[in-house]
Amino acid sequence: WQSARELKHALRWAAEAKPATSAPSRPRFGKAGWIAAAVFALIAATVSFPHLLEKPAGTAMVRFTIAPPEKTSFSFGPGAGPDGFPALSPDGRRLVFGAQPTGGSARLWVRSLDATTSQPLAGTEGASLPFWSPDGHSIGFGANGKLKKVDLSGGPPVSLADAPSLRGASWSAEGVILFTPTRTSALLRVPAAGGPPIAATVLDAARKENSHRWPWFLPDGRHFLYAAVATDGDTVTSDATIYAGSLDSRESRIVAQASSNAVYASGYLLFLRDNTLMAQPFDAKRLATTGEAVPIAEQIADSPASLRGFFAATDNGTLVFQSGLQSLQTLGWLDRTGKRVATVGEPGKLLWTFLSPDGKRATVSVFDRVARNNHLWLYDLARNLRSRFTFDSANENEGVWSPDGSRIVFNSSSNGHLDLYRKFASGVGAEELLYADGLNKYPTSWSPDGKFVMYHSVDDPKTGNDLWVLPLAGERKPFPFLKTAFNESHGQFSPDGHWVVYQSNESGRGEIYIAPFPGSGSKSQVSLAGGSLPRWRQDGKEIFYIAPDRWLVATEIGVKGRETVIGAPRPLFGPMLTVGYQYDVSPDGQRFLAVLPNEQTTPSEPLTLVLNWTAGLKK
Repeated sequence: WQSARELKHALRWAAEAKPATSAPSRPRFGKAGWIAAAVFALIAATVSFPHLLEKPAGTAMVRFTIAPPEKTSFSFGPGAGPDGFPALSPDGRRLVFGAQPTGGSARLWVRSLDATTSQPLAGTEGASLPFWSPDGHSIGFGANGKLKKVDLSGGPPVSLADAPSLRGASWSAEGVILFTPTRTSALLRVPAAGGPPIAATVLDAARKENSHRWPWFLPDGRHFLYAAVATDGDTVTSDATIYAGSLDSRESRIVAQASSNAVYASGYLLFLRDNTLMAQPFDAKRLATTGEAVPIAEQIADSPASLRGFFAATDNGTLVFQSGLQSLQTLGWLDRTGKRVATVGEPGKLLWTFLSPDGKRATVSVFDRVARNNHLWLYDLARNLRSRFTFDSANENEGVWSPDGSRIVFNSSSNGHLDLYRKFASGVGAEELLYADGLNKYPTSWSPDGKFVMYHSVDDPKTGNDLWVLPLAGERKPFPFLKTAFNESHGQFSPDGHWVVYQSNESGRGEIYIAPFPGSGSKSQVSLAGGSLPRWRQDGKEIFYIAPDRWLVATEIGVKGRETVIGAPRPLFGPMLTVGYQYDVSPDGQRFLAVLPNEQTTPSEPLTLVLNWTAGLKK
């Protein structure tokens, strides 16, 4: 048998087998014999498989696949990014990964490789980017803007530090956790037992670095690998330079160039070049490569926007990865049941999308893998045509339409960070700079009277994400709509211009709220159990948002004077992609333009697990 599942089927078959009907002179291996043989094989498999995990047999390389738990899908893969990608325990015997039950919230699951089932880990709803303690007794992860850990023997998760947009973490044998708290920060270190975090690396402006991410401790527990990249807000704009750093000094040295993060295992650096997994001999004491990189697997899935390859490995020769070029998506129309009724354009790496007020056109941010930046494209939805809207070498993300559909406000990194620009939707003429400051800005809504654009600024060191309003007349001096100690984002003007729906984590998790615009009045909570990325229906009678289980939810809204009447949330369909605004609502609220996994890929590709992967290098 190739797996315990096959053995299970054999046992079931044996139990249900009918008596043999062969000729009397022929020796028979009847039902009892089959059961005895199966039981013997089961005992042998139970005894031998753990030993196979401990020590690969000679030069044999063993490969098998792992599917998500029953009635769940992995919370990583096509369009979902790397958030729940598996981490292998230090002994290579267990996996922790993110998976989402149908109609439930994504959480972490733990699976022993000598078992046939996975177990959910309590208290990890909404968790991302898991990593193991060196003794295998605890798991760290990010959730609700915090770096957390949980003991596998029991007890609730413990918060260690703020991490609004975690970009990787690693735990040393000396009890130090390295982590990247935001998309645009250096590495911090924090004691695993708790304490204030301190800087572990310093960004080098001369090398145009603004993110150190995906740390990986080397065996001595003092040195580590990390990827240095340049970013524009959410998007990485360069390949990774892999450095070796030290807890004992701020000095670092370049060890490789890659298209992803790098890990060290079994004497090799593992990293991606494009979508090929490479292995390069590496001396962990001298912090230097000692040979050429060779390919060991092709078509490995990745998240090019964050430069994370979907692979992990341990020193005992265990390797796990997800195959398939799954970063491609398509644009499509869905009805209110989630049925795809039309596909628009060609597959690509599609990000944010905004419909024009008449629902006939859309702006879509498309990632250019060669240039490593995003450009805005205009989609003619009636004729199924698209044309490029921005042409420079900068990053452009959200493109928000004016109420009459004649202009588009978008953000661009032409000046080194994401500032706000305006351009005619016809494409005629150059873009006009509307507002620039030192923060990245993401436009999300244009007021129906045409006077204001709402945007959120990202990673303010004091207040996190805040909601701002930019007047389009006069001095164009922005004023805050919400600027608090919490993260507020994705503000949307109501169709009558009197309200704003937005996302905030003031309750400890992302929820949807509605508040009057421009001034006084109390806010009301729309979501009941978490939510993100709200949208209005054009008549103002419904608000849509994405629940923690990635289902699209509709809530009826009524207004009486300055008061709102909020209906009960009604789940429509799922799962949805959640990397920014990847959906919008038709004017009548009956269809949804959404970024969808390419129909030629599987939304939840299985994992490939390889034992003794280094045996393949000797062939």
